[in-house]
Formats: sequence, structure tokens, C-alpha cells
Amino acid sequence: MQLRVLGPIEITHEDRRLDIPGLRARTVLAILAANRGRAVQVEDLIDTVWDGRPPSTARSQIQICVSQLRRLLAEFGRKDALETRFGGYLLRLAPTELDAGRFELLVAESRHLSGAGQVAEAVARLRAADALWYGATLAGVPGDPVEAWRRGLDERRGAAVEERIRLELTLGRHDELVGELEALIARHPLRERLHAHLMLALYRADRQADALKAYRRARALFVEELGMEPSAELGRLERAILSRAPQLDLPALPAASPVAPSVAATGPTSPGAHGPDVPHQLPGDLADFTGRQKLVGEIRDLLTAEADPGHRGFAPLAVITGPGGAGKTSLAVHVAHSLVDRFPDGQLYANLGGPSPSPERPAEVLDRFLRALGVAGPAIPDNLTERIGLYRSRLAGRRVLILLDNAADETQVAPLLPNTAGCAVIVTSRARLGTLAGSHEVDVDALTPEQSVALLHQIVGDRIAAEPLQADELARLCGWLPLALRIAGARLASRPHWRVSRLVDRLRDQSQLLDELVHRDLCIRTTIGLSYHSLPERSRRLLRRLALLDCEDFPLWVTAPLLDEPPSVLEDLLEQLVDVRLLEAHGHPQSGSTRYRLHDLVRVFARERLLAEEPAQERESLVRHVLGAWLAVAEEAHRREYGGDFTIVHGTATRWPVPRTVADGLLGRPMDWLELERRNLVSAVRQADALGLDELCWDLAFTLVTLFEARSYFDEWAETADLALSATRRSGNRRGEGITLHSLGAMHMFLRDPGQAERMFTAALRILRPLGERHGVALVERNLAYLNRLRGDDRAALRGYEAALAGLGSVGDLVGRAHVLVSIAGIRLEQGDPAAAQALLGEALTICRDAGARRVEAQVLHRLGELYLRSGELRRAEESFQGTLDIVRAASDRTGEAYALHGLGVVYGRDGRLAKARAMLTRARQIAGQVVERVVEAQALYELSQLPDRDRAEAADQLRRAADIFGELQARVWHARALRALADVSG
Repeated sequence: MQLRVLGPIEITHEDRRLDIPGLRARTVLAILAANRGRAVQVEDLIDTVWDGRPPSTARSQIQICVSQLRRLLAEFGRKDALETRFGGYLLRLAPTELDAGRFELLVAESRHLSGAGQVAEAVARLRAADALWYGATLAGVPGDPVEAWRRGLDERRGAAVEERIRLELTLGRHDELVGELEALIARHPLRERLHAHLMLALYRADRQADALKAYRRARALFVEELGMEPSAELGRLERAILSRAPQLDLPALPAASPVAPSVAATGPTSPGAHGPDVPHQLPGDLADFTGRQKLVGEIRDLLTAEADPGHRGFAPLAVITGPGGAGKTSLAVHVAHSLVDRFPDGQLYANLGGPSPSPERPAEVLDRFLRALGVAGPAIPDNLTERIGLYRSRLAGRRVLILLDNAADETQVAPLLPNTAGCAVIVTSRARLGTLAGSHEVDVDALTPEQSVALLHQIVGDRIAAEPLQADELARLCGWLPLALRIAGARLASRPHWRVSRLVDRLRDQSQLLDELVHRDLCIRTTIGLSYHSLPERSRRLLRRLALLDCEDFPLWVTAPLLDEPPSVLEDLLEQLVDVRLLEAHGHPQSGSTRYRLHDLVRVFARERLLAEEPAQERESLVRHVLGAWLAVAEEAHRREYGGDFTIVHGTATRWPVPRTVADGLLGRPMDWLELERRNLVSAVRQADALGLDELCWDLAFTLVTLFEARSYFDEWAETADLALSATRRSGNRRGEGITLHSLGAMHMFLRDPGQAERMFTAALRILRPLGERHGVALVERNLAYLNRLRGDDRAALRGYEAALAGLGSVGDLVGRAHVLVSIAGIRLEQGDPAAAQALLGEALTICRDAGARRVEAQVLHRLGELYLRSGELRRAEESFQGTLDIVRAASDRTGEAYALHGLGVVYGRDGRLAKARAMLTRARQIAGQVVERVVEAQALYELSQLPDRDRAEAADQLRRAADIFGELQARVWHARALRALADVSG
């Protein structure tokens, strides 16, 4: 078996090759391979795989990855290679089982052979070592520890190649090495030993002139790229070639390999040492600069840390990134002014033009900087490379602060950086400049609400303090963005007769918001527009269409209905928007998935462009696609939770076809997905109502009852159902109206308002029966039967349940039937017929398990627990209630948890385990109160009062409270029972 990492990571055996499935598994395997023979702690694996932002399930996901890897290793008989050790994992491989290990062995053998004078054999080993590479090392595997190993392997490969060429030169193979060396230098232009080897090979091939040209090319490259001359050793080699020094000839030893260049540290000099040319180019500081004190301190510390060994030899570089209008320039200028005394040789400033159509070219900026540093115009070279060299020479030994504002990208910045210590650089950019070596990135976003109001107060004065609520609203409408706040503040300051509320009222009109945020040359629309117009058309189109998503944040998959592109392309387009700071990206702490968010002002801008650039018919079609996608996934979530389209009625709204692979990735835990997207789904109902999409509105609202019922989201239930009722009534959609009335009735039933619930159910039946809507009628009859049972009218309840059972059977709603069977079993149990009840529950349990309907299965198990309680089978009752508890807790069903804990509390009380009984019943009462499950709350109070070790006064209070609740709920049997118990305990 071979684990191969010198390319994309894979496992091979003879002619078989196994790819490692999943990026996480590949990352875990790579880290273990890098530490082979040493245990890696699970925490270290988690930190690398999720880059310090792990989900709550991280540990279990690592365990899944390890299990996958063990299965793969087992295919080659090496399952034992991956061991669990000391809170982590250890990969045990022989050096020959890892291609990186074989590489090290071959290199070691070559050293031994070379030392023994067997040069040709040493060369053969090194060629074999290099041949082990089959692609980019560990291609596609992220993480800092992996990157460190990758860099180390690549560096050792480069060193081995250089050593092999040195040995081949001693064998007189210079002619055949020239082409290889030129190709290697093209790939690795800054490896100085390769240049030395090429020079020597050319010289020995009787090409002295070409050898000298190779030196000049190397020197020009080092000056341009690094701002420094090649090492002294390379210079000595050039002079030896010029003089045809005999030591360069065979069979003499080859020239010593050049050493890495060293950088001499130069201390600061006084301004006078460079004459009177001390530039002071910084823009003026803001007198009302507010907030950002932590960032100011962070940047100051970085730029003044030249005494730190980590900064010796180069200038500290702070890169301030953030969206347009976030205050990057204000922060940079403020920090620069605070450091003027630390940089007595001057301050240089350039606005590089950022995302504008004509950003500044480095050559133009260097021309201005050189003039500011005292270089006369005629002395400034035309060649960019020479300008860079002269610029860096003028900065050498000086203490100059350089502020490069509004940079477009790294290529614009790199030529403007000094190459010695003493100077410091601040760069601002909307883009992240991750490839600038040695840079420290500082991310700037919106201010806090408190800082925003403070900034307004600095600009406007006491009028802000006089209207605190309006000031808070003004800051919110500005998106807490410094530029927008400055514009709003400037408008108020220039209109002393305006109250704050006057401007707030004007900004509330979204269609006029960006028109209002203009003051002289300050304009939010222009600021955002610069980034927008710098993008290719596909990215601009996606940004415009994102304004159709009425979401606080959103996942990748939901953009598919907006743009007909593959997921990988959509992700690239979204990341382009993130790069120019028109979109924010963050990892969700629970799901671990990436979420995206539009800043409020960017959303307004995007909506403006959407209205201006896309026809109304196209916009309406796109909205239908997006809402149809939300409905499709929500419908599938219910289907997977209940095992099919059971206990639900759907409409005819068009679904957007979400691919099966996408749905599978989202709905591993359907209720968790509904929870994750709850706000977006509610927003989708609002949006459907606002656009008059009544069929989609009621269908989605009713589908969401799956979540609202299980997790007691009664406010969202009420809002979405009211919206659906209004939408269906406006459009005359009678079927949608009837189903929505049923939904509202169910909500009131759960809220224990039987009178209002019955009114809703009765109204629903008046609509649905004439329409022949059998499924909807059966669901309503089931719930009316429950209300009759709550009142103690078991005969009416049984009639209703039997009718519901027939109706649900006629439409194939198996799980709905199981639910009704559970209810009938409860009545049979109350009537003293446990055998009939058990038969009904057995049938219901089979249906639920066959369908995979775990939530209804929990209800069946709960009813079985009640049956076993009545027959005195306490152990079986405990198992049933515990099974219920396991299911409902896994689904985060708080209402179900209250019922299960109540059942366990009763079992423990009957079994004499009084402390556990009291704990369970108390917790059941608390949860029931939180989720407004008043029946369980009252029953828990009743059972607490019946414990043998009760305090009589406390028991009386509990019974009074229970009786009040039962009375409000019209639960006559339980109300009478509580009153009798209260009389007993009070007497």
C-alpha cells in the first residue's frame, strides 16, 4: 500500500487507486500523514479543518472522517494503521508506505553514495526521488499545518533538484543540463543556485557570452523583484567566467553554491542626511474622528514594531480592507497623523484610484514620489524597474511613512513598497490583498449603533441628543456606515432648521434613499457604483438579482433560481462580490455552511439597478422561481420528517426543481434545516403575500406548521397564517382559505383556546366540504374530535375520529391514520379496554416505523407508556417514555419533551424514586410553561401534589393552580379530579 501526497492525496496498491472522498477526510489524512508516528489531538484536527470556526458537531464529524479513512485502509489490509491515541489519532506507516517518506530515503541514499564517490548512482537516486511527484503537492488540501508541510516538501524537492544538477555538472553533463535549467528557472526564477548552475553549464559548454547574459538576466530579475543585488557568490562566479578562471573547468570541483543573500540592517538617519526634501503629503485628519480606537491601537503597534525581530529587514505593512464607505481612508489618515513624529523623514500619500475605470499606474505614482523625495524630473528613469530601484534607494536609511489609499490589487501596490526597515506602509483597499508578503490585514466594517450615534453627535451637535430614538433610527437607515452617517450628519448640519425626524422620514422611502444620501461631492450611490461597474456582467447581474431575495442572509443554493449557472460558477460569482465587498460572507456556527449577506444600502443600490436594467416580466419570473425553490425544499423537509406527504395538504403553485443532490445535502436533519432557514421561510411567505402569489403563500405557510408546531413558534405561525388567509381571501382562493382556517384552528388548539379553535375548524369545514377536499376535511375532523375529548365527550370524539380515519384512509394518509389510532387508543384506555388500545397502538407503531415518521412514532410510544402505567408495568412504561424522550430531544421538540418528562416523572413516582420523580415533573412543568403546553403544565402540577413526601401547603397551591388551568381549558374530567384532590389535601 502507498499513501501518496506528492500530488492530489490518494491511496494506491499495485494497480488500484482510491481517491479520498470529501475535503474534510482528505485534510484529516494529510495532517495525520504530516505527523506520522505521532498522535494528533482531535482539537488540532478540528482547528485545521474548520479554520478556527468549528460547528457544534465538529468532534463527531472528525470521528466520521476517521471511520471513512479506516474503511479505505481496511481495503488494503491496513485498518490498524490508524490508531486512537491520547485523545487523538496516530497514523502508523513505514517510510516506504508514504511517497514523501520514500523521497526522504532516496535523498539520504544519494548523500551516502555521493560521499562514497559514487556520483552517478547518487544522481540516479535523486532523479528517482523527483519522479515521485505526480502533481502539485497535496493539491486542494487547505489548512495552515498542511500548508507548512507542503512548503517544506516543495523546498526539499527544490534543494534535491539543485543538488542533483550540481552532481551532474561534476560528471560533465553540462550540455544536456542547459535546457532543463532554463525551464527550471522559468518556474522558480528566484532560486539563485539554479542561476549559478546555468551560468556554469553554459560556460563549460563554451558559451561564455551566454553565461554572462544569464548573470545579467538574473541580476535584473533580483533587482526588479526583490529590490536587491544578487549574492556576492553569484558576482564572484560572474567575474570568474569573465577571467576564464581555471577552477571552473573540469575535472576541478564545481564552483561553490552561492549562499542566500543577506540584508544589512540600516538604522534611521536624521532628515538632514538626505537634504531638505522631506515630503508631507497626508490629507487632513478628521477633527470628528469617532470610534475604531482598538483598530487604531492595533495598526499603530504594527507600524512602530520595527524593534521586533520579526520585522527586521523589511517595512511593516498594514492593509486596511472593507466595503466602500466603511471609513478605511479616514482610519488610515487618522493613524498616519498620529505617527508623524515617528517618521521624521516624511510622509508620502497616493490615491491609487481603486475600482475606478482608470486606476493609477505604479510608474505614475513613482514619478510623483521620486520628485517629492528630491529627484529632479530629468533624473527620473523611464523604465519601471529602474524607477523602483531608484525609489527604494532613496528610501534606504530613511524613516518615511507611505499611505497608499484605495488600491485596486497587489500588482498596483507591490512596486510602491520599500525593501528595507525604517519605513512603514498603510494600504487601504476594498479588495483583500492576501498575496502581499508580510502584510497584516485589518478588516473595517460598519460602526456599532452606539458609535454611529456618537459620530452623528460630533457632526450635528445637541439636536442628536434631543431626539435619541430618531437618532437611533437615522443611524440604522444609514446602515451604520461611516460615509452614509457623515452625509446624513452634513445634511442636518447645513439645515439647522430641520429636526432629526424630518431627515428620518425622508430616508424611510427606500426608492429615494440613495437620492437623499448625497451632500456636495459625497454620494453613497457613486461609492457603491465604483465597485459595481468594475465587475463583469455576470457578476453585476447576480448582484442585481440578489435584491429579489428578501432575506437577512442566504445560502449558495438559493441563488441557482436567479442565474442559470452550475453551483461552482455561482460560488465563484458570489466570491467575486465578496472580494469587492458588495457582499458579506460568514460561516454559520451550527451548520458550518457559508452564508452570504447584502448590506442594507447595497441592497437598495442593487434594487435600483434591477429596476433599471431588467424587465418587469423577468423580475416577476425570477421571484416565482426563488419562492418556488423555498417551497420545494420545505415540502421535501416535511416529506422526510414524516416519511411522505402525510398530515399535510398542498396547493398547485409551481415548484422550482431543486436537484436531488442539493436536497440531500441540505436535509440530512430536516427539522434542523427548517430551523436554520426559519426567518427566510417566513420572509418568503411575506413576499408571496405582497406579490399576490396566494397559492404559493398559503401552501408555504401551511408547510411551515411542521416546524412551528414542533418547536412552539406560535408568533410565526400566527403571522404566516394571517398573511395566507388575507392573500387567499383577496384572490377568492376558497381551498387555500379553508386549509388556512384549519391551520389557525390547530394553532389555537395548541394554545389551549378551544372556543376559538372550534370556530376556525367549523369555518374551514363549511368551505372544504362543498369543494370535495377530502384530505383537508379529514384533518379538521381529527382536530374537532380532539376538542370533544378535551371536554370529556368521548362519544362525540370517537365519532369524529372514526370519520377522520375513513377520510385519511381514502387519500392514503398513513401517518395521519396512525395519529388518529393513537387518539382512539387513548379513549379505549380511559374506558378500561387496554387490549383494544394496545392493538391500535401496535398498528400505529408499525405504520410510523414503516414510513420513518419519527415524530408520530414518539406519540405512539408515549401512549404505550400510558397504557403500561395503567397496567402497572412500570419498566415497560419507563422504556416507552424514554424512547419518546430520545426522539423528541433529537428533533428539538420541546413540547414532546414536556410530555415525555411528565410520563417519566409519573413512572418514578409510582416506583418510589421520589427525588427523580420530583425533578422530572418540575422540569416538565417548566418546559410546558415555556412552550404554552398548558395541559402538561397542569398535569405536572397535579402529579407533584400527589407525591408521598409532599408538603401539604405546597400541594394545595399546586392543585389550585392545576384546577384553574383545567377549568380554563374546559378539561372537565381533569378539573373535577384536581378539585377532589384539593378538597382531600385541604381537609
